[in-house]
Amino acid sequence: MDSSHAAPAAGHAPGEGHATVQTYVRVAVVLGILTAIEIGALYVPGLPKHLLVTLLLVFSVLKFALVVAFFMHLRYDSKLLTALFIGPLIIAMIIILALMALFSAYLLLARG
Repeated sequence: MDSSHAAPAAGHAPGEGHATVQTYVRVAVVLGILTAIEIGALYVPGLPKHLLVTLLLVFSVLKFALVVAFFMHLRYDSKLLTALFIGPLIIAMIIILALMALFSAYLLLARG
C-alpha cells in the first residue's frame, strides 16, 4: 500500500503536514463527548434557560472550530485562507445576532 497520502503536501514545510489518522480519531471522540454533554445538559432539571443557551452556544462554537480546523484542513492552510474564511463568518454572526436582537425586542413589546 502506498503511504504517499501521509507525506506533506507540495508547498508545505516538512513539519507542516496534515494530521494523522490518530488525530482525526481523537477529534471525533472529543466531538462525540461534547455532543453527549450538550444532550445531557438538556435533561438537567432546574438549569436556567440562559445558562443552557450559553452552554449550548459555547459547545457548538467549540465543535465548529474543531471541524473547521481539522476536517476542513484549515489548520494546515495558509493564514490568508483562514482570514478569508473567518472574516465572512464573523460578518454573518454579527448579522444573525443583530436580527435575533431586533426580533426578540419586537416580541417583548406590548401588543395591543
